[in-house]
Amino acid sequence: MSVYTRLTKEELEQLLNDYNIGDPIDIQGINEGITNSNFYLQTTKSKYILTVFEDESLNLEYSIHLMELLSNQNIPCPMPIKSKANETIKILRNKPVAIFSLLQGRTISKIDPSLEMCEQIGEMIAKIHLCSDKMNDVYLGSRHLTWFEETYKKLQDKLSNEENKMIENEIKNNIKNQLNVLPSGIIHSDLFRDNALFIEDKLTGVIDFYYACEGYFLYDLAIIVNDWCLNSDKTINIEKQKKIMQAYNKSRKITQVEKDFWPKALRHAALRFWLSRLHDKYFPTDGELTHILDPNEFKSIFIDRVENPYKLIL
Repeated sequence: MSVYTRLTKEELEQLLNDYNIGDPIDIQGINEGITNSNFYLQTTKSKYILTVFEDESLNLEYSIHLMELLSNQNIPCPMPIKSKANETIKILRNKPVAIFSLLQGRTISKIDPSLEMCEQIGEMIAKIHLCSDKMNDVYLGSRHLTWFEETYKKLQDKLSNEENKMIENEIKNNIKNQLNVLPSGIIHSDLFRDNALFIEDKLTGVIDFYYACEGYFLYDLAIIVNDWCLNSDKTINIEKQKKIMQAYNKSRKITQVEKDFWPKALRHAALRFWLSRLHDKYFPTDGELTHILDPNEFKSIFIDRVENPYKLIL
């Protein structure tokens, strides 16, 4: 994840004085992801992840509460470390800061996932979805319809006529007309390969719950498929999609209305990340180790999903 805020030695020592996790030995920025400043933190007691939150729109209380709940349900995700005063969030330079347990494993952002990996991520996201009834907090997320409309409006003069027409049509005719009957609950909303940890082919954890919210489950699956199941030309690898869906369906049955809505869910998910990457390109945040992703990748994915109404086959 990118590094926008670099802590001084004095700031780090002062921060750790509020915790019972030992004295600092080393801290290194993580150059992966795009939203927050993340660091590997080594102390005299253990290794941790330290995060400085840069996005003011994030609902950190919801995200951290969700991670605590999921950890207690034996779902491998970062566990927030509480301070001596029982706080999970501290303030440093007027920005929220939190420390988390460090999960074993590495992300697979640069690896073409195997069928076995796809199967495991399908099983894992089903388990997360099934925890919905245990989460009392309600949060509709920061990537709702208004975000699509406002982000597109901000970008309009940066885009070609063809791009404007595609995006405007999708927002008007698809995203504004989502079916309320779609099963919904807790969704991760950002489960790309860089948010899953593996040791060899074994899934060891899921990270980055900062866009988690209440949403329709199919949207979560569409986000996953649009990243985990790509052929070289950005079409969907049907075999990998089927592995994810079959594994998911064992724990939570996919309904017929979800199967019918699948092409629209894929387009919804693709447009979100095309817009967010366009925004990061034209309105970047200054940082020491910034990691800007190419919006044209998701433009290609979006166009393919519009032109090819893929079916959800189990």
